[in-house]
Amino acid sequence: MHPDQRRDEPAVPDVPALRRRVLLAGLVTMVLFLTVAYVLTALEASTLWLLPLMVVGWVTVVRPLMAPVRAATRLRRDLAFQAFLDARGHEEETRG
Repeated sequence: MHPDQRRDEPAVPDVPALRRRVLLAGLVTMVLFLTVAYVLTALEASTLWLLPLMVVGWVTVVRPLMAPVRAATRLRRDLAFQAFLDARGHEEETRG
């Protein structure tokens, strides 16, 4: 927890860290694709193997790499929805 953050405040996603994570995932995906394509070409295997191997690579490497981004996106969406509900409740209190 950040020293300036109170215990009752929810954590806020670190946007620059998320951007770095997305760029890293893109770079890893590109390197993974080029490596798989190179190995298939070197082995003179059919290019039909490219899709199943990329799916395996995506599930085992890229998807776990993007897990913090999905969690932060979910947190931002939940915080925005909670702020919307709070504002809506405040409007109803002032009218009623």
